[in-house]
Amino acid sequence: MSNRKNAFDLLRVLLAIGVLFNHAIVIGGYRLIDPLALLSKNQSNLGEFCVMGFFTLSGFLITASFERTHNLLLFASHRLLRIVPGFLVSLLVTGFIISPLIFMITGRALAAFAFTGPESAASFFFRNMFFGIRQWSIRDVLNYSAYKESLDGSLWSLLPEIQCYVFTLIAGMLGLFDKNKVLLLITAIVTFIFFAINFNFSKTFGPTILILSPALKLYTAYLAGMLLHVFKDSFTLDKRGTVYALFFTLLLIKFGGYNIISPLLIALVLVNAFQLFEYKVKYDISYGIYIYGFPVQHLVHVLFGQRVNYLCFVGISVLAAAGLGLLSFIAVEKPFIKFRRYTDPLMASFKN
Repeated sequence: MSNRKNAFDLLRVLLAIGVLFNHAIVIGGYRLIDPLALLSKNQSNLGEFCVMGFFTLSGFLITASFERTHNLLLFASHRLLRIVPGFLVSLLVTGFIISPLIFMITGRALAAFAFTGPESAASFFFRNMFFGIRQWSIRDVLNYSAYKESLDGSLWSLLPEIQCYVFTLIAGMLGLFDKNKVLLLITAIVTFIFFAINFNFSKTFGPTILILSPALKLYTAYLAGMLLHVFKDSFTLDKRGTVYALFFTLLLIKFGGYNIISPLLIALVLVNAFQLFEYKVKYDISYGIYIYGFPVQHLVHVLFGQRVNYLCFVGISVLAAAGLGLLSFIAVEKPFIKFRRYTDPLMASFKN
């Protein structure tokens, strides 16, 4: 599993950078079309593909994590220690450092910045600290930005991620990963049917049960990754099979039909492709890149405007977000990961 994990760490970093390529078009104010949207005739875009890739990979790896622990409290503590500290610190950094910088760079006095009060930096932290994003920006910080809707639009996907962790926990406790695999398969089939309905009918069609969460693509992608792990003996592809799957995916992207089975295709291609080689990543900066990329790109925009071309904008954004991601991993995420050495014995002492 260690070789797989190393390759998957690299995949996470690449997916996080792919999200920045997509977001740069809107945040930087460039009149460009996302390359995957252009190639697929708007069936998808690079940002959506990468976020679905994240969820697919999470479904695969988090299921494996549960199978290693088989302990409710141990599993829950691992997930919380991995995702919560970095998220909370990112809210503070975005609200109290990046936002005031944006505010001052656009010619306004720091004294006028909304540190407290309604729609302030403080409320940005407290209203969003439980992952359900209820405040998207800080008062008038983004008045001079090309994209004014959100300071950190990427954060919305973290709540569905946690919901998927809860589902993993429930599924594991019910034995869906071993003795009740058939029930997991039935659950997956039903979910994929709803997914297909969601893409074949308009949003106002039929009873409300047909109109599921806007995160349905992400849930389905996570479930596809989960299935790949549970049925890994049946779904693991060799090099030739992975190439065939990739070629089939490209055909559907080009000529249509990709969207309706995209979670399965993404899972098959990405998970199998990155199991074929070993690559060490010393610092897992993917999470940091993802949670800091959006506000960093706002900052890059007010610093450079459109005086730099799109690729230069992306390059600066990637370097800055990677720097923050590295700091986040070293100063926040890794210490809490190491803290497991103290919590694990306590959690393991409780029976499920």
